[in-house]
Amino acid sequence: MHPLVTVSPIQLSSDDLQQCIHCGMCLEACPTYRITGLETESPRGRIHLMGALSSGRIEPNPATRTHLDRCLACLACEAVCPSGVPYSRLIETTRAELARRDRARERGPRALVRDLVLRGIFAHPGRLDVVAAILSTYERTGLRWLLRRSGARRLLPAGLRRLEGLLPPLGRPRYRRQAAPRAPAARVALLLGCVMRVAYGDVHTAAARVLARLGIAVVDAPGQACCGALHAHAGDRDEARRLARRNIAAFERAGVDAIVVDAAGCGAHLKGYGELLGDDREWSARAAAFSAKVRDVTEYLAAIAGSRRLGHLDLRVTYQDACHLAHAQRIRNEPRALLGRVDGLELVEMADADLCCGSAGFYNVTQPEYADRLGREKVDAVLATRPDAVVSANPGCMLQIEAGLRERGRAIPALHVVEVLDRALADP
Repeated sequence: MHPLVTVSPIQLSSDDLQQCIHCGMCLEACPTYRITGLETESPRGRIHLMGALSSGRIEPNPATRTHLDRCLACLACEAVCPSGVPYSRLIETTRAELARRDRARERGPRALVRDLVLRGIFAHPGRLDVVAAILSTYERTGLRWLLRRSGARRLLPAGLRRLEGLLPPLGRPRYRRQAAPRAPAARVALLLGCVMRVAYGDVHTAAARVLARLGIAVVDAPGQACCGALHAHAGDRDEARRLARRNIAAFERAGVDAIVVDAAGCGAHLKGYGELLGDDREWSARAAAFSAKVRDVTEYLAAIAGSRRLGHLDLRVTYQDACHLAHAQRIRNEPRALLGRVDGLELVEMADADLCCGSAGFYNVTQPEYADRLGREKVDAVLATRPDAVVSANPGCMLQIEAGLRERGRAIPALHVVEVLDRALADP
């Protein structure tokens, strides 16, 4: 247990806070510090603010909240920190405490919309399906294409125009289960999630096909739901914990050797279930056992593929490191190694491939100015490589980069690593 410094409303571990030695190694790794050059927009500065909130030296105020809210939680700081500061735990705990205080006080439209979206829709697969069906009708009927082609989209209010631009491609095919190999080497289950399930079901299908071709049986895990990452990042730890318990029970019933995830942000969160439920006597051991089975799909495929060549595909690509794959899970080489085993594929590295693209869950909506600036820089880096496609391992990155390319009038697709492997292995 960590000793606690307790001053309402923030409770943070003094051990975690004191672990920061203020060396400044995190500064240039932080996307927001690189934009502003302000200490308060750096991990070191935010740790100082969180320490001041915890000790009672300052009270939460709009300026302090702005500096904390501008954090992308990309965890680039953790990847370079020589002292191992658990920044993710500090920022999530602080946000959770502030959100708890806000929920007790807020009763306005903003609070209602937040709870409706996160608790009322994303946390319930059936309701999310209904919303997705309505939005996919908008896409299938051509209204979305007409709105953009005619220029009428510019007439929408700024907030609505932004949301429309970030709307995922809901017309893509849903996930299709694949027949298991005759003598599978292992049994795994895919996390279907929320946004991935309704917007990128074909990525799940591609992952299942690639796994099946490599001798792995993909089985169902009925009862699973949203991983809860969006809720945790928004400070709603109670709902994140509820969803964690639901998912743990669902995958326990499936009795699998591994839980494979093709969304980097979800995978990082699932690997943290042990910590999320660490103080829950009934669930802590089960959560730790669950997290030990979680594997990113690129991590799992690289481990089982051995030296095998993975098909053929004539394609020039560049690779975007998803923050929660590279920084949170420390998985960088595996996606590149898999792409390197595809004959005919040329991988061209972009500048600052591991710098956040600005997506970061709801960050696009809550901090549009910073998200757009980071998105423009990422698109510049992509275009400089002159690719046929940009590849990533996270839906948020794919959405953000594809939206940025579309704004530039460039029809360059954003593909998941497993989509590339699926096409390559299907090549006769």
